[in-house]
Amino acid sequence: MKKKFSILLVFTCLVCVASAQDFIMRGDRQMHNSKFGKAAASYKKAVDLDTKDTAAWQKLGMALMMQEDYTSAEAIYKAIVANPISSPINKFYLGQVLRINGKYDEAGKAYKDFALASPNDSRANEFENFGEDVMPLIADLKTYELSNVPENSDASDIGPAYWNGNMIFSSNRAEGHGIKISDLWSGRGYYDLYGIKPGTPGDLLPVEKLKGKINRRFNEGPATFSANGNEMFFTRTNYKKKGIDGVRSLGLYHADWNEKKGWTNIQPLPFNSTDYNTAHPALSKTGNKLYFISDMPNGFGETDIYVSAKNGTTWENPVNLGKEINTPGREMFPFIADDGSLYFSTDSRVGLGALDIYSANASGNKFINVRNLGAPVNSAHDDFGYVSDETLRNGFLVSNRPGGLGDDDIYKFLKKTESICGTVVDAKTKKEVEDVNIVIVSSQGDTAKGKTNLKGDFCFNLTPNANYKIEASKDGYGSFETNLEVQSAKNENKIISLEPRGGIDLIVDVAQKDGSKLEGATVFVIDKQTGETVEQKTDSVGKTKFDLYSNKDYDLKVTKPLTTKEGAFDKFVKTISTVGLTQGQKLSENVTLTYAEILASFDLPNIYFEYSSWDLNTSAKKELDKVAAVMRANPELEVEMSSYTDSRGKAKYNYMLSAFRANACVEYLAKQGVDKTHLIAIGFGEEKLKNSCTDKVECSDAEHAVNRRTEFKVVKF
Repeated sequence: MKKKFSILLVFTCLVCVASAQDFIMRGDRQMHNSKFGKAAASYKKAVDLDTKDTAAWQKLGMALMMQEDYTSAEAIYKAIVANPISSPINKFYLGQVLRINGKYDEAGKAYKDFALASPNDSRANEFENFGEDVMPLIADLKTYELSNVPENSDASDIGPAYWNGNMIFSSNRAEGHGIKISDLWSGRGYYDLYGIKPGTPGDLLPVEKLKGKINRRFNEGPATFSANGNEMFFTRTNYKKKGIDGVRSLGLYHADWNEKKGWTNIQPLPFNSTDYNTAHPALSKTGNKLYFISDMPNGFGETDIYVSAKNGTTWENPVNLGKEINTPGREMFPFIADDGSLYFSTDSRVGLGALDIYSANASGNKFINVRNLGAPVNSAHDDFGYVSDETLRNGFLVSNRPGGLGDDDIYKFLKKTESICGTVVDAKTKKEVEDVNIVIVSSQGDTAKGKTNLKGDFCFNLTPNANYKIEASKDGYGSFETNLEVQSAKNENKIISLEPRGGIDLIVDVAQKDGSKLEGATVFVIDKQTGETVEQKTDSVGKTKFDLYSNKDYDLKVTKPLTTKEGAFDKFVKTISTVGLTQGQKLSENVTLTYAEILASFDLPNIYFEYSSWDLNTSAKKELDKVAAVMRANPELEVEMSSYTDSRGKAKYNYMLSAFRANACVEYLAKQGVDKTHLIAIGFGEEKLKNSCTDKVECSDAEHAVNRRTEFKVVKF
């Protein structure tokens, strides 16, 4: 893919080690002008004159890589890293060229050596486990079906795009010039924009240059188009002025479509510069965001992806997409699919070749879940320029893999499966959870398995328009299971929250006095420190299980709803402690509930609470003092304290608030000498309002206050 670099960016040497030697200086000038073959020859002469000049060796290796002579580059970098004084970055470049040559095991070792030598480099973590991470990408999962477009030439054909049913692309086949114009070093023509009209698949279709004053002397393309087809944004060489380095940069231009004249009113975009490149435009579906690449200052790498938002008729200053997308290397050829997903190519993430194609899901103003598309989309060579139609299942990409018609060829693809991706997070901390077991089962019983990566991400290729069940599990967490419907081009990134487990099981067995099991009894486990409450019902054999944390005290409460108007089951209250217990240990509690008639029930008239408060006021304490005196005089008496809230606030919050209020009454009575085991605190939230002050009824504070009450029920003498 060496010719595309001449239209993508002006090469800047990554490691510029100053040298006074003439051949080094000559090679640097040639590299600057993209004359990579000549630069390699100059550096080779410098190396022959001084075999100990590590800078010259490194520059030679880089020139050979840019020339795509990867076999020679491999030999050079192996010689460089054998020198103990060479820069650690050469271990990274050796890994790069080895993976391009398909030697993934050797590349993995080179990347590990680089990570050990440069642990603070952002690429160290990305490539440290390359040998293991690259293996899933190699297997062809039959996700895509690719075919070479017959209109390719023996030159470089890149940058496919859709426009009004046509496929537009950029090529340096140099057809149609009265005088053949060639670039400085490849001997081929500069890039122009071409189009192919619709036709029967497989037919060889006429290729025509775009109509209008688009194609000029130097480079045009790639391009992107508005949804209505009336606007085009495209890459073009800045003709008017050279940069301070004497080289013409690439810029972005806008053109309007005219049925008679073709593309007219060509204007540069405001963020072009003669001192750096802007190229590879990609317009969002709505047309209000333009994505592109640039090597402008203060980026993360050689070329980064930027976005500019449209404000009225003005394009705002570009914003870098950040380190979630951009790397120290080259990000290139962005494309925004109709579902908002970003597709792009880079050479500085785990991949199969020099440039690989990746996708990322849209999440607000960011992109997350970057994923290599794997084989067959990617190969050990350059793969880039991914675009799709509105179905997201048909599209084009570019590759210089063997078997093509020319240098860079356009391939048509059919996406045969849908990528279902997601992220697993800890429900409490919201942090990503790695190494989670993911199992997806189809309605036909077919099973796919995998694990989340270091960032908690997972992806599966599934048949569209089908139903699945997805399960997630990991030691230390509760299990997760839900149904999943896979649709064509409508699948959002899934967020799975796993509840962390304390690891101590509490099994509660509820029965009646005669030994018969109580199904449907309500069991509460309340963290005494935080007030967090977990509520569960007993099953058909009267059992339920809770997950507790170590070194905690919990209130265990068991109730059973009324069975008749005259009676009820009594309530069970006990403190459960896990102090001194560790994960894997178990607790069990056998609970017996006794049915009894309610002997008396009345309100404690002065026990009311302020809004959203469970503090006892002076009048409430006086009322409870009366209850305490009666219970001390009648030690067999059992009493239920039932608290209620008004209707304001969320129902779940009100339920917890009422429980706190009831518990406040119990704690006060216990301090007055009442046997706590004879006191039952139950919170009913906003149930059983005393008046009509529901959520939809406007009431005064006094009317709401009537509902913030505590009832006193005698359940046993």
